[in-house]
Amino acid sequence: MKSNSDFLQKHLKFKPDEVSLKPLKAQVGGHVYMKILNDQYVCKPLNERELQFYQNIPKNLADHVPAFQGTLVVGNREETGKERRGSSSSRGSSREYLVLENLTKDYKKPCVLDLKMGTRMYGDFATDSKRKSQRKKSTKSTSAKLGVRFCGSQRFSVSNNSFEMFDKYVGRNADETELRKLLEQFFTHGCSLRKDVINNVLGEICRMKKSLLDLEEYRFYSSSILIIYEGLLKEEKSDSQHFSDAENSMDCENFKMEAFGSGSLESTKYRKDEVSSCTVTMKMIDFANISFPSVDSEQFRHEGPDRGFLMGLDNLYEILESLL
Repeated sequence: MKSNSDFLQKHLKFKPDEVSLKPLKAQVGGHVYMKILNDQYVCKPLNERELQFYQNIPKNLADHVPAFQGTLVVGNREETGKERRGSSSSRGSSREYLVLENLTKDYKKPCVLDLKMGTRMYGDFATDSKRKSQRKKSTKSTSAKLGVRFCGSQRFSVSNNSFEMFDKYVGRNADETELRKLLEQFFTHGCSLRKDVINNVLGEICRMKKSLLDLEEYRFYSSSILIIYEGLLKEEKSDSQHFSDAENSMDCENFKMEAFGSGSLESTKYRKDEVSSCTVTMKMIDFANISFPSVDSEQFRHEGPDRGFLMGLDNLYEILESLL
């Protein structure tokens, strides 16, 4: 999709006539369809609240979300100008996108898991009907009890040499036992459980929880975490440069995890020195329903950190730890 009338709004370094958009094949969850920009970035339909969040990301959360690259408007410059001066709901032939880091870019066969976090799935401005329907979904799934729900996955099958996919509807009716089986299946690869990947994820959960505990007034309603690991087994890779040691991003030898028990992580099955150099990505995504401190949010002030999201991290940690 290339046109001299297409244009970029900010941050992006290439010329408008160099823009190429393709469907994002690795998308496993969500209800909006995302695209790949020039094989390097992910383009997501623009939501004003989500844009405001990315433009004001708190420092201690920056490492836990995809890097924000700017915005993209695809369409006629003159038509888009008219739309901005007119009704905000009118989009005509132009389309606006958030441009984000492509989290799967450096993976050959990305195994991707989308987990919906928290106990509440609607934002502060949701209608009564939306609140009712979302409460029903939470109650029927593991969201209400555990604060985490399976929302889709793709896993590379070595034997079939293809991706096995599960959509979000699988998780909507899954109970606690079924959620555990779905997680075990996702982390089982090449006829064995990827304990190295799980250990890395446990470390990322520790880091993310520490950051969220210090984040006052934020509510990540209907947000997810995305977990990615390499599905192409080490011995199958032809280029050895893909196996350079990855720096261990988890350093919590002295970090006390109150919600994981009264002891430190040394008392759990997770061991920092057992975390291998396998590459694992874990990020928070989807912020269209987020609530955060701002000038226009005085009527929806929330105290303390997001306990629903934190509860989801606690239970996810316990389930994954039980698999080891």
